[in-house]
Amino acid sequence: MNIQEALNVFGLSGELSEKEVKTAYKKLALKYHPDRNPLGGELMKAVNAAFDMLMANIDDLNKYQSEDESARYNYGEDLENVLNTLSGLAGIVYEVIGNWVWISGETFNHKAALNELNCKWAPKKKQWFYRPEEHKGRFNKKEHSIDEIRAKYGSDGQQKAKGWKRVAA
Repeated sequence: MNIQEALNVFGLSGELSEKEVKTAYKKLALKYHPDRNPLGGELMKAVNAAFDMLMANIDDLNKYQSEDESARYNYGEDLENVLNTLSGLAGIVYEVIGNWVWISGETFNHKAALNELNCKWAPKKKQWFYRPEEHKGRFNKKEHSIDEIRAKYGSDGQQKAKGWKRVAA
């Protein structure tokens, strides 16, 4: 995650101070707290990762912001919409890693819904994913396994959608 991506999670732009970043963090922490929002645990992963990135680079915060207005959007709201939709799909398992959402489980029946959410298929990982807009133009020469991605960006496990039914073995 870079500074612009972190700002997009918070929906922030312009000249910012540490106080403004902390205020935005507190606002989202209240909104996405697991006691208030059923998807809060997953949403807070992205919010915490963005906050850590911004606090680690607070001195350079205004230096590296994109001047392009089209590069700024509120990824936090987009992420909330995606997770709300995924939580209603039966048999879907999703996991927020960094600020990407990896989707597995019984996805075949929900292909149209996943495409509508602008999710993409990762054939080597055999999973769907949802990513921030700014990642669309990047090309990573090295293929990473899902376990390598978890280790690099952190994850505390997968979430099953409400319609998930576990079959006894």
